[in-house]
Amino acid sequence: MADSHDAPASGAAAPMTRPTAGRAAADPRSLLRLNNTLQVLTNGAWYVATPFIPLYLVSQGASAGVVGVVVGLSGIAPFAISIHAGALVDQRGSPVVYLASVVLFGLGGAILTALHGVPAIGVAYTLMAVANIGFAVAAQAIVAGASTDATRIRNYGYYSLWNSAGAVAGPIIGGFIAGRFGYAAAFSAVWILMLPSLAVASSLRHVPRSPRRAVSLRTAYTLAGTILRQRGVGAILFISAMMVCAQALQQSFYPLYLAKAGLPAPMIGLLVAAVSLASMVVRTLLAGGVAWLGTAGSLVGATVLVAGAFAVTPFLHAFWPLAAASGLMGASLGFTQPLTMSLLVESVAAELWGVALGLRQSMQRVAAIVSPLVFGAASAARGVESAFFVGAAAMLGAAGIMTRFAEQIGRRDGGRT
Repeated sequence: MADSHDAPASGAAAPMTRPTAGRAAADPRSLLRLNNTLQVLTNGAWYVATPFIPLYLVSQGASAGVVGVVVGLSGIAPFAISIHAGALVDQRGSPVVYLASVVLFGLGGAILTALHGVPAIGVAYTLMAVANIGFAVAAQAIVAGASTDATRIRNYGYYSLWNSAGAVAGPIIGGFIAGRFGYAAAFSAVWILMLPSLAVASSLRHVPRSPRRAVSLRTAYTLAGTILRQRGVGAILFISAMMVCAQALQQSFYPLYLAKAGLPAPMIGLLVAAVSLASMVVRTLLAGGVAWLGTAGSLVGATVLVAGAFAVTPFLHAFWPLAAASGLMGASLGFTQPLTMSLLVESVAAELWGVALGLRQSMQRVAAIVSPLVFGAASAARGVESAFFVGAAAMLGAAGIMTRFAEQIGRRDGGRT
């Protein structure tokens, strides 16, 4: 990352904003290390289960269309609470939101382990998705508060790097357990991983909040218009939403396609992990890519890249060609996620960071609701392969739209992004 020659592996930062009165602020480097540790644990728990939930649903007799409905409907509750989750971070601080999310995520994992049937899976998936909103806004607000303009992209890159580390380990572990002991055993790893997560989240003390007036939970939604009117915010949220469409296809229907191609659960886990591994590798090249292509060019290029990966996937059936396609999917996500987070934080005032990040999650949940329904309908009509062609067309269309807003989302010269 930029200026990373003197940074530790967990990211570096300048002193944080003025701490809450009467308490000493935590050391930014220590805080980032704890935050990144939570990313490994919580995202690892997410990826232990979610690549195999579609396969588990199919094993319970569900069609591809039903899979799309379950995954899509699980995004409604997260959409409804996203902005208020961000406001809660602004008002009460990230540690409170982190702890609540750990408990909720563990409950979802316990339901997956103990209960069977489509309704129970839908409830569990919804609880986990709601908790994931809390994980996202709490963690991203910590990175924002622990960073300066000079270190922000780098620290978001490290955050995304450790997030991807969990996403690499999770499906490998989940695939191995599911292949040896069944899906319920793999799902038990979700609540087991929440135990150390609870301990780490409890150690997040003295995280300073903005010294300015906190956002009211009751009126948080009224700030959405103010945030959206900031230059470039609409374009940033559009990019974030479209990449969630890509993730929905990759996370929910890619495992179904791999199973249809005859690959066993452990190999499916490896191919899903390859997506995250590619994201990790690409994030080490983030600063160079932005300097070369500019912010807008990097985002458009990443969108075209994932479109190409989706377009070729239905023609691939062997492990290594599919691994290459997984790498292209991951490379795209590796660029877009940290860039959009950093750009959004730079576009709004510090006291609105939580609400802005919650709004980002809200727009992403819209995409997470709609896109699985569309991909599920395409799969039900013409086979799961058709979902990838629909996804490729959508990503190419998004890239075309993004080029019209290039001036709002960055400069070609690689200056401040």
